[in-house]
Amino acid sequence: MFYIKPDFYDKFKCIAEKCTDNCCIGWEIDIDENALEKYNAIEVGFGKELKKKIITSDDGNKCFKLCENERCALLNENNLCKLIINCGEDYLCDICREHPRFYEWFAGFTECGLGLCCEEACRLLLENEKPFSLLQESDGEEILSETKEEVAEADTYIFISAFRDSLFDVIFDEKKSFEEKLVKILSKTESFCNEKCKVRDYEKSLAFYKKTEPINDEWVTFIGALSDNYKEVLQSEIEFDKIKENNMLYSKILAYILYRHLSKAVFDGSIKERVEFSVEAVRFIRLCDIKTFSEKGYLTLTDRINNLKNWSKQIEYSEENTDLMIYGE
Repeated sequence: MFYIKPDFYDKFKCIAEKCTDNCCIGWEIDIDENALEKYNAIEVGFGKELKKKIITSDDGNKCFKLCENERCALLNENNLCKLIINCGEDYLCDICREHPRFYEWFAGFTECGLGLCCEEACRLLLENEKPFSLLQESDGEEILSETKEEVAEADTYIFISAFRDSLFDVIFDEKKSFEEKLVKILSKTESFCNEKCKVRDYEKSLAFYKKTEPINDEWVTFIGALSDNYKEVLQSEIEFDKIKENNMLYSKILAYILYRHLSKAVFDGSIKERVEFSVEAVRFIRLCDIKTFSEKGYLTLTDRINNLKNWSKQIEYSEENTDLMIYGE
């Protein structure tokens, strides 16, 4: 089995109470059966409190209770997990232990990554000195494709990942402006798929973003204001483009979105749609940054991280919203 991961993947470590956001707030956290067995085996001390914090969700799964402001019941006043404090990280359920890591499994290959809903993952991506590169490792086990379907899946994955690598070559061509890169990527995709690419302009793109299921009220307010005023926001674009690091930063973001989403075309052939989605996404994230720049007169790394993180939370962590942006209505 081969494992593919970003070069900064192993550097990730949760920054816990230092995080300005918190993945233990606003999310229903399901508990896997193995973890539940461990929790039920704790008979004394913290075990009594722990059992009171576990409830059954509407879909019948065991999960941690959410308290005021949708905070996990095990989160203390310092935003630290009582389970880790009392029992150690070995007692975390699968979701808490793995987040924000993501995986995509193919015959003979597993892709790993860090979700951009996490501000530390965003920081690692944007602060990485290298443009963006993937590492491939093997667990030493021989790959045995037992069926024609598995052989076809492995071949399709290799085919699509090779195409993705060719897009990375364009993305990190230092001689091209960012807009030139987008044009070239769409052109290569058209040739590869023998089909015309169609990327929505800002007006149509924002209309689709407004149709997505909102993660919170702040998103509704933000996307509404951006949709109403994007033309005014774009008046700051020329000044914004004078920031020299923009080209590299948006190249990294585009490459990472392509990394996470393009390989999934192995299962449904949606290569063109996923390239279009990635291009449209990075243009939206850039527009959000221009909006912040137009309001403040400058743009910090923290501003960039917040805009990138909010996009990911709203789109990538909702299958319904992702499908809407990729496939349309």
